[in-house]
Amino acid sequence: MSHARYSSDIWWARNLDRFDELVHKYPKLPTNPVEESSLPLKIGSKITIKNYNTFLENHGSAGYKFWFDKKTSDVFIIGMASTIHEAVVSLLQDYFKIPNNGVVVNPPIRVYGQPLHYEPGGTGLKIVPDVAVYPNIAFVLRPSASPVIPVPPSDLCMLRWMKEKYVRAVISIKILEERPMIREPVTGYFYKTMTAKLYHQGMDTQRWDFGNAKKYSRDPVNNPADCNAPNLPAFQITIPISEVFWDPPLFPIPLAYAPVVPATIVGNNFVIDLYQIQRIVLEASI
Repeated sequence: MSHARYSSDIWWARNLDRFDELVHKYPKLPTNPVEESSLPLKIGSKITIKNYNTFLENHGSAGYKFWFDKKTSDVFIIGMASTIHEAVVSLLQDYFKIPNNGVVVNPPIRVYGQPLHYEPGGTGLKIVPDVAVYPNIAFVLRPSASPVIPVPPSDLCMLRWMKEKYVRAVISIKILEERPMIREPVTGYFYKTMTAKLYHQGMDTQRWDFGNAKKYSRDPVNNPADCNAPNLPAFQITIPISEVFWDPPLFPIPLAYAPVVPATIVGNNFVIDLYQIQRIVLEASI
């Protein structure tokens, strides 16, 4: 009897899911494998924000990166899991964890991968960034004036996110297709163009061309890239650690305000070496 009831429960659950899909319009995941060359791939049109959020909650870990176009209410697949993507995300997370000085349990700086949360601005839209860095609530409480968790977004929403006072910095990294039929003579790695941007509150946007092939170079062998060694200051993204703990008592912000950084934190800045990201991308491409 218990087996019969269990089968009946499954039957009802499946039919409820089908009924829900008939009543509500959701994006549809592709049934066939998706080629990267086919991106962006449209998977839904005239989708409500509520239904898109439900779709994300159910399929946010499906291995794809989604984008909701607010102007058209269309939904697209704009990226998907790959060895290169995961290698870069893992290295970025490691860089952001360095100031914790090896503290793993309850660290002062939290570093998460793909947390589902609402974007700032009050639209009710949920997004899934690749990496989110924010303070432990033991040091900085969630802002009481807004239900939004102040964590960095995906690169498509950078400019909109930077209008949110509690979002201090946003990093975007773009990796272009490899140059066919030409490789580094020593390593055998293909040549790739890679770019990075840093959106930082109160500062002009910073940009880097850090691949082993310059962005507009047709001959990476005779016109070599400038990002060719580790620890080059010109190819390091530097963000003050204090930005994570930015928590002014009121707005407008007092001129003398300075974030309080926990004593256990090591160093003054996050330093992301773009040459190391370049190398891990090339290694993962083989």
